[in-house]
Amino acid sequence: MKSGLRLTLRKMRSHIPQLSGLMLLLIVGVCFYITLFTIVLRYEETAEQYFIDQAYADVTFYGAFDDESVGLLSEFDGILATQGRTVRDFRDGERIIRVISLTESINTPYLHNGRLPSNETEAVLLNRNAKAMGFSIGDSLTIGERSLVITGLAASPEYIYMAQNERTMMAQPGNFGVMFVTQGFFPHVYNEIVALIDDGVSITEASEAVSAFRTVLRENQLNHIMYRRDLGEIRSFAFIFPFVFAVLIAVVIYVMLSRTIQKDRKQIGTMKALGITDNMIIGIYLSQFCFAAVAGALLGGVAAMFITDIIIGIFAAMFEVPALSFAFYPGLWLPAVVVSVLLCALSGLIALTSILPLLPAHAMRPRIPKGGRRILLEHAGFLWQRFSFNTRYALKNSFRNKSRFFAVVLGMCGSCALLVFSFGFYNSIGNTQDRYFNDFANYDVIVSFDPIPLFTEHPSREQIDYSFKALLLPVDIREESYILAIVEPGFDMVNIPVEALSSGVIVPEYFARQWRVKLGDTLEINGFSANVSAVVPQHLALTIYTGFDYINTLNADIPPVYNTIYGRSADMAALTGYLEANGIDFVTIEDDKTSFDSIMESMEVLIWFMIACALLLGFTVLYSVGLINLSAREYEYMFMGVMGYPRKSIIAAHIKETTMQLALAIPLGFLFGNLLLELIKDEFSGSSFVVAAAIYPQSYIISAVSVVVVTALMALVTSRHIERLDIVEGLKARNE
Repeated sequence: MKSGLRLTLRKMRSHIPQLSGLMLLLIVGVCFYITLFTIVLRYEETAEQYFIDQAYADVTFYGAFDDESVGLLSEFDGILATQGRTVRDFRDGERIIRVISLTESINTPYLHNGRLPSNETEAVLLNRNAKAMGFSIGDSLTIGERSLVITGLAASPEYIYMAQNERTMMAQPGNFGVMFVTQGFFPHVYNEIVALIDDGVSITEASEAVSAFRTVLRENQLNHIMYRRDLGEIRSFAFIFPFVFAVLIAVVIYVMLSRTIQKDRKQIGTMKALGITDNMIIGIYLSQFCFAAVAGALLGGVAAMFITDIIIGIFAAMFEVPALSFAFYPGLWLPAVVVSVLLCALSGLIALTSILPLLPAHAMRPRIPKGGRRILLEHAGFLWQRFSFNTRYALKNSFRNKSRFFAVVLGMCGSCALLVFSFGFYNSIGNTQDRYFNDFANYDVIVSFDPIPLFTEHPSREQIDYSFKALLLPVDIREESYILAIVEPGFDMVNIPVEALSSGVIVPEYFARQWRVKLGDTLEINGFSANVSAVVPQHLALTIYTGFDYINTLNADIPPVYNTIYGRSADMAALTGYLEANGIDFVTIEDDKTSFDSIMESMEVLIWFMIACALLLGFTVLYSVGLINLSAREYEYMFMGVMGYPRKSIIAAHIKETTMQLALAIPLGFLFGNLLLELIKDEFSGSSFVVAAAIYPQSYIISAVSVVVVTALMALVTSRHIERLDIVEGLKARNE
C-alpha cells in the first residue's frame, strides 16, 4: 500500500469525529435540497402532462349558447376545438353537487375505476368525493328529483383542487362534489363553451362574436391559480431554504476543517521535514474531506428518496393528480455531490494555505499562546474580585480564544435563527387567519345568485338581520384577473373606510405594493382610469372595493344589478336552514375558515418538514462545533486536572462559558430569525392570501429551549470526556 494512502487512512481514523460531523451536516443539507426540488419537478412534470393528456381547456366562455354559437367559435383562426356544455350546482342539505355535462376531447375525466356514463341516468363522480361521501360504483345519488347511478370514479384536470368559487377556493370534498353526466341530462343549451386554442387567436373578438359575458383563460381559472400558487410556494421553499442551510453549513464546515488542520500543524511540519511534498499533503487532507463530502451527499440523497415519497403521498391526499409519485432525478444528485465536494475542498485548501508555506521547523514548533490581556471587567477591580475563580477563568478564556468562542456562538445562533424562523412561519399562518377573521371580516354569511335588478329584493334578504347588496365582478388589471366588489353606501361587512367608496376604489396593501400605486394614484380597470381612494391591509380573499355611485361615473354601461348579499344574523342555524331548503348558494364565515385551512395544508406539510430539518441541522451544527471545541481543549482540561483542580469545578467553568455563549447567541438568533421571516414573507403571498408575519412568544421559548437542550447534551458529552482524560492523552494533545 502506498505511503500516501496509508497516511490518508490513518488521518481519517484519527479524524472520525470531525468527519462524522461533516457528513451529518451534508446529509441534512443535501436531503433538504433534493427533497424540495424533487417535489417541485415531479409535481410540475406530472401536472403538465396530466393537462395535456386530458386536454385541459385553454379558455372557457360563459354565457347562454347553442350549437350555432359553438360552430361559430370553431371557425375562428387559432381555435383548434370547441365544445358546449352545461354546468349547474345542486344543493342537498349542506352538500353541493356540481353537475357537468361531458365534452368530447376537451376536459375529459381521468377514470380511476368503472366507465363513463352512457345515458342520462348514469354519472361519474370524482374519486375524492366518493371517498369523502362514502359512495362507490353502483350506488345511486339523487340530484334534484332525479336518481343517478354512479358508473365510475374519476379525476378531472379542472378539479385538482376542490375550487368551488372565488370565496371557497378549497372546499371540503365531503361538502362539495363534482359529477359528470351525458349531454342528455340537460336541455340542449349550454352555459359554457370550452376551447383549445393556438397562439395568435383574438380571445376578445371570439368572446364578442358569441356574446359571452365572461371569458376566462386557463391560467386565470381558480384551479390553475391554486396549482401555480402551490407550485410557486414549493419552488420558493426549494430555492430559499437550501440556500439558508448552505450558508450555515459552509461556515461551520470551514471552521471545522480549519480547526482540524490547525490541530495537525505539528504533524504537517513533520511530514514536510521527511520530504513529503506540499501536493501530497494537500492530497492527504483533501481526499479524506472529499470522501466524507461524497459519502454525506450520497447518504443525504438516499434519505431524500424516502422522505420525498412520504411528502408526495401526503400531497396526493390533498389534491388529485393521477400518477403523482416519487421519481428519481439524477440531475439533482450530481450538483449536490459536486457542491459538497467543492465546499469541503475549498475550506480545507484555504486552511492549508496558512500552514504549508511555513518551514518544517516553524510548523513543528508549538504555536505561541495568545497573551492574556486584561479584559474590560478586570479594570473594575471591586467587581472582578467578587467573581469566583471559575467565573474569571471562563471570562478570560472566552476573550482569549475569540475565534473558538464565536464559532460556538455562530452554531448556536444559526440553529436558533432557523428554529425561530420555522416556528414563526407556522405562527404567521395562524396570524394571517386571525387578522382576517377577527380584524377585517364583519359578515356571517355571503349569499350568491344570478344578477337581479338593484331595486329588487332577493328573497333571502328578508331572512337576514342586517345585510348589504354587492355586485362581484371579475375585472382585468394589468393583464391579470381580479375581483371587484361594487357595494352599497355604508357597507360595513368588512373593515374598510366606507367614506372612500364614493370617491374611488379601495385596494389591498399587497396589490398596491405589486402595482406600485398609493393613495391618490390612478389605476386602469378594464380600460377605465379609477382613483385609488384608500389602501387597506387585507390578508385573505383579496378584493377591490368601490361603490355603485362611483362605478357609474367610470362606466355608465354597468347595469344596476347585484349578485351577492353580505349579511349578519343572530340565528345562523335558522338562516342556513332556510337557504338550504330553497337551494340558494351561500358561504358562511365558518366555511371561509375551513377553506383557508385547506389552502394552507400543503404549506404546513413543508413547514413541518422545515422545522424537522432545522432541529436536526441545529443538533448537527452544535454537535460538530462542540467536537471542535472539545478537541482543542483536551490539554487545557487535563492540565487543570493534574494541577489538582477538581473535575466538578472544571465542568462548572465550562458550563459558565457555555452559558455566556448562549446568552449572546439566543438573542441574536431571535433577531436573525425575525429578519429572515420579514425578508421572504412576500415570496409566499399572492392573490389568494397574504402572509401576516408573526412570531408568538411560545415559538421563541421553544427555539431557545431546543438550543439549550442540545447544548446541555453536548455539555454531558464534554463532561464524560473530561472524566476519561488522563495525563498520557493530555501530553499527546500538548502541541495540538
